[in-house]
Amino acid sequence: MKKFVSIVAVICILASMLVAGVAVAQEKTYKVAFITTTMAHSVPAAWHEGIKRVADTKPYIEYEVADGEWRADVQIAKMEDYINRGFDAIILQAQDAAALAASVREAEEAGIFVVTLNLDVTVPHAALVTMVTDRGGQLVAQEMAKDLGGKGNVVILQSPPGASIGIDRERGFREEIKKYPDIQIIAAQNAEWRKDKAFAIMQSLLQSHDKIDGVYGVNDSMAEGAALAAEQAGKLEGMSVWGLDGEKDALTMIEEGKLTGTIYTNCFIQGEMALKVVEDLLKSGKTPQDIQETQVFEVDPMVVRKDNVAQIKPEDRW
Repeated sequence: MKKFVSIVAVICILASMLVAGVAVAQEKTYKVAFITTTMAHSVPAAWHEGIKRVADTKPYIEYEVADGEWRADVQIAKMEDYINRGFDAIILQAQDAAALAASVREAEEAGIFVVTLNLDVTVPHAALVTMVTDRGGQLVAQEMAKDLGGKGNVVILQSPPGASIGIDRERGFREEIKKYPDIQIIAAQNAEWRKDKAFAIMQSLLQSHDKIDGVYGVNDSMAEGAALAAEQAGKLEGMSVWGLDGEKDALTMIEEGKLTGTIYTNCFIQGEMALKVVEDLLKSGKTPQDIQETQVFEVDPMVVRKDNVAQIKPEDRW
């Protein structure tokens, strides 16, 4: 089970951690690792920057980051390494929810807190710090339905099969779009989170379907690739293309009129929050075995279109 924590509770937790951070004496050094799916993507790179910003102000935290290379087996090996080295906490962006479950269980049985970032696992653990999941997909469906006037043909560019947040984002979109019977989902393909893969898939879809009115990429990179393919084919005008994350490249494409919109999250803040949640757990006096259900901290989203994209300051673009 997962226990959702209100935004008010999150603020209280973070405030208590900031107060604790000014203490002069720190008796224990904590070792904390972050295992990404990859460092070659803007989202985990921004999380790392946010985590590092906080860690750099905490001399009692030793921080490491490891690149998962888009592979669950690499992440499993990294988990085993950090368990053997006696780390105190691991922040994990799980490449595959089921494949990483045993490693998470092993870590927590060894007394290591595991906090997942966006991409969760299938077993209970200390905490999950996430962007919007189902709700993000619902927001995109609502916005796209407005663009299409409640009717049209839509395609979905999916995440890899084991990626929990991608599955949730797609489910939210599908459930919401059912409210518009004249909008049909005519295709859905796995573009593996990648812009280049999405570009190639969209090229094929444009050749096999006479009319595509809307595209939902369950992350920005896939939406960007689809928009570029539609632009190259001369079919972007009038098409509603939405992503979900809020990365810098997506915001630029929205400003240029090449992408319709996205659901923005400040990933720097999300990374900072992840480490502060870890710190609170480490100082709580509890062990992983004391936590019976996953606490979920959800970062508030912002629906971004061309008319409001300028509200996101340069320093908040990742």
